[in-house]
Amino acid sequence: MHDYEKRETDYIEGEYEVIGAEKRFQRPKFEINMRPPYVTYSLLLINIVVWLMMNITGLLFGLSQSKQLLIFGAKVNELIARGQFWRLFTAMFLHIGIAHLFFNSYALYIYGPVVEQLFGRGKYLTIYLVSGVMGSLFSYVLSPNPAAGASGAIFGLMGSLLYFRKNYRYIYDKVIGPQLLLIVGINLLYGFIQPGIDNWGHIGGLIGGILTGSALGLYKEEDKSPKRLILWILIIGILTAGLIYGQSKYGYEKIKYIYHIH
Repeated sequence: MHDYEKRETDYIEGEYEVIGAEKRFQRPKFEINMRPPYVTYSLLLINIVVWLMMNITGLLFGLSQSKQLLIFGAKVNELIARGQFWRLFTAMFLHIGIAHLFFNSYALYIYGPVVEQLFGRGKYLTIYLVSGVMGSLFSYVLSPNPAAGASGAIFGLMGSLLYFRKNYRYIYDKVIGPQLLLIVGINLLYGFIQPGIDNWGHIGGLIGGILTGSALGLYKEEDKSPKRLILWILIIGILTAGLIYGQSKYGYEKIKYIYHIH
């Protein structure tokens, strides 16, 4: 994302996705979910509806974009430290401007159905939500700026595909190929170069997707080994440690930015 009003002291940061060419997903030699990707379609609809509601509210009540984002649940570190933990969740459904909504929606449309087929609806939704929260958490701990966007969750979907790559390398190379690693690398590099991009949200989402995908396994893949329990303990530990650290880092700071939002 970028600065959304030329004068406001703070800005919401995020990113635009660099999207590679779409490839047809061919059915591998193991069981996958062949039902239509209704979870992906539902997430797309939620993102669009929330964006419309936010903008209509802004028009009706004369609210600036920053106030709209504040009201609808953008990631704001000092507010999260004061107990508004739900912002780590709601931030993944907010977008700034039609272009940001379009790029993230397109990325979700490309990668969502593939991950939904590979992991099944329930696991797919879990990966998306946990990755989104993990992205918000990394941004909360490591980036001082308010932020919003689905990119952490989308990077999480890419991260879950790396679990697929590790365990089914031959099929992965045949169906997806090297483009996924290239796209992840380009996005992360662009995030470090371009100001106003919440690259910590990208990194957190990617890590969340790798861990959650590994902890869940593919569609109907049964594995009750201690390794998966350890992964869930690690995920919960990261979330808990992030909240505790954020509380100590931001808990006693004044909420100066509120008085600078017009």
